[in-house]
Amino acid sequence: MNRVLLFLLFFFQALSSFGQFTIKGKVTDAETGDPIPFAAVLLKGTSIGQNTDFEGNYEIKTASLSDSIQASYLGFLTQAKPLGQALDQTINFQLRPSDFELEAFVFEAGENPAFEIIRKTVNRKKDFDKRSLDAYETKNYTKIEIDIDHLSESFTNRRTVRGVTSVLDSIRQLTNDEGEKILPVFFSETLSKFYYRNNPILKKEIVEKSKVTGVGITDGSTTSQITGSAFQEYNFYKNWLTILEKEFVSPIADGWKAFYDYDLLDSVLVGNDSCYHLKVYPRRAQDLAFEGFIWINKENYALKQVDLTIPQSVNLNFIERIKIQQELTRTSAGPLIPSKTRVQVKIGQITPKTAGLLAKFYTASDSIQVGSAKPTAFFNNAIELKADFGDADEAFWAANRADPLSSEELSVLQMVDTLKKIPIIRFYSEGLKFLGTGFLPIGKIDIGPWTEFGNFNNVEGLRGGLGLRTNYKFSQKWAFQGYLAYGFVDQRFKYSASAKHILDRTRWTTLELRSSRELDQVGLEMESLEGNSIFLAASRFGTLRRPFMSTNQRLTFQREFFKGFLLSAGVNVAQFDPLFDFFYLEKGSREVRSRFETTEVRAGLRYGRDEIIIVNDNERASFGSSRWPIFEINYTKGLQWLGGDLDYHKLNFYLYQKLNMGLFGISRYELDAGKVFGEVPYPILKNHLGNETFFYTTAAFNTMNFNEFASEQFISLRYRHFFEGFLLNRIPLIKKLKWRAVANANVLFGSVSDQNIENVPGIDPAGSPIETFGRLDPNKPYVELGYGIENIFKFFRVDFIHRMTYLDVPDANPFVVKVSAQIIL
Repeated sequence: MNRVLLFLLFFFQALSSFGQFTIKGKVTDAETGDPIPFAAVLLKGTSIGQNTDFEGNYEIKTASLSDSIQASYLGFLTQAKPLGQALDQTINFQLRPSDFELEAFVFEAGENPAFEIIRKTVNRKKDFDKRSLDAYETKNYTKIEIDIDHLSESFTNRRTVRGVTSVLDSIRQLTNDEGEKILPVFFSETLSKFYYRNNPILKKEIVEKSKVTGVGITDGSTTSQITGSAFQEYNFYKNWLTILEKEFVSPIADGWKAFYDYDLLDSVLVGNDSCYHLKVYPRRAQDLAFEGFIWINKENYALKQVDLTIPQSVNLNFIERIKIQQELTRTSAGPLIPSKTRVQVKIGQITPKTAGLLAKFYTASDSIQVGSAKPTAFFNNAIELKADFGDADEAFWAANRADPLSSEELSVLQMVDTLKKIPIIRFYSEGLKFLGTGFLPIGKIDIGPWTEFGNFNNVEGLRGGLGLRTNYKFSQKWAFQGYLAYGFVDQRFKYSASAKHILDRTRWTTLELRSSRELDQVGLEMESLEGNSIFLAASRFGTLRRPFMSTNQRLTFQREFFKGFLLSAGVNVAQFDPLFDFFYLEKGSREVRSRFETTEVRAGLRYGRDEIIIVNDNERASFGSSRWPIFEINYTKGLQWLGGDLDYHKLNFYLYQKLNMGLFGISRYELDAGKVFGEVPYPILKNHLGNETFFYTTAAFNTMNFNEFASEQFISLRYRHFFEGFLLNRIPLIKKLKWRAVANANVLFGSVSDQNIENVPGIDPAGSPIETFGRLDPNKPYVELGYGIENIFKFFRVDFIHRMTYLDVPDANPFVVKVSAQIIL
């Protein structure tokens, strides 16, 4: 009898399986080809259906069929397709965006029911914010694709562009929803492990494998450091999310009611969790906020998944759309970690005759482990590459990808590989890199910087020059660099040559020897501006103020002892040969002298607690600090017994921090303080940088004249605030212009001792008066206050600056208007 029952059960199960239909497929965005997660797929006329997963896939099993199947999602046009009678069918949907706007709900009494859901979600943020974990680690897969978009007819008809598209005719063409071609120019895949610890907050990513292909990409090691998951973190449990250097308020921020409105759409099943489905949208269209949908777990009010867009009405430039889709997974300890994140950034045309850009980022995290924290020393390098990070075949990637590459992505890879080989593409990509970096790579040597090729000023007349440096292909332990320049009026050669030995790349340790002879100006401090080649070139153009020939021989050692803590030490021997009327009284003998030599021993400390540093070829590059300030302390001792003419001490302290002020915008401040101990000529003092040009700069006091003041001891504060859209977004007509208010304040206290005032003679040896330096009253600060508007026509900025003190000084400028141009989002 038992056997008969088992047989009957097996028979009916087999019979039901035989009569079961399976329909599966994928729902994608017709404009971009990206998957549409959370879309509803239903057999038309029935309640049989399923929501798509994060990859846009669905699978429906049913005992009966209707005549068609449809896919729908808010913000897209519903699409229906006919069904056949086959047991297994694959039906894909490509939905097109619509101009859909949700009708407002009308509530008869009481508050919006969505508000209570959001309120409970915000109250439980600490329970689910991953930042509350002591430590966690994840295994991440990241892929990035960048395409040239908006290929208008005028752009594609250019002779050079036609040459490119004709080569690509043999490859499957990718198009957007208007039928225009897009040209993929970059594609990367990265497999990494990400580590986090709390108290102090430290992060580290170890790139295990990376595959990078792109137009103009020559160094996979540098690029691989920025294509991992470390730069793709979006935590909606934070009040403010930093995206493209802008601060966007989260839909579940503590102050949510001031920024957002919400509609409760439905209760839906997401996986095994019953969730509230809510629509969110900004109260003010220009605010840096999101619109879209969020799903909140009904049981514990945890964020389950998001589908959010930064609308085009937001006060941003060139950005047509930023879209973020994310699903979250609960850890064993309770807090949530994003398991999958997809981000799309669409940049429009700067002008009608140019092209746009479409960037896609995808990160999948698994193997999530919550446990004890790694030691602090483990986080010394924020990003680290394994030795064989680039050695992996297609079989490896097929086995380790979070999901297989789509047919569109395979076409992207083929197209990028083809583009890289087209001569005209290589010419333009290398040209753009040359303009941006200043150097043109030719094998193991880079030529440049181009700013040294030519210049003109009143001392040198026409100046010509040429520079060379080795790159990582030459060596990853040695770096050589130098240039030679000649002035056709002063008939003098100028040069710089350096050799750097990289002793340790993990705890960045270098030893560098440098020799130079160059034209400099009192107060410009050329040595501190070495990283800004364009500014240096501009400083040598036109009329030079208080110029002198500077000859330097320098030996410098530096080492990073732990994360963010860099120690430097060295010796510098220099000669000051003035090209203007300069004299000082020598200490002791009180003889009049016009030139001097210095021998200095230097030591410095630099600390950035959460600063992100990557190694770019044989140099370090900083991506700044997200929360904590960066500070530097430098000490210099001038020695006579080693051949110098002067005996002195110099101490300097510098502090910089970016402050995210939420609703009120972003602030940046720089605190600079220093003191010189000893009797020295005024070029050794702090000669404060003024600005007599028409252009605004943050490096100078914009109402101060060149060489107007020098200080033996000083403290200065430069404060700049960017209101973003806080003020002007609330003015009805102005907000359409997307102007943004800015403000700045510069305050300086300084003084000079009697001994350093008295060592400057009033007349030269011939009896003629000589130009000296201005001094600040130690009880009276130099103050300038400014305000202005940026983002005028998306490029221009105008500042109005008032000089509040020292108005009785000859040639003082009580009020100036400065302009500048910038490309900002």
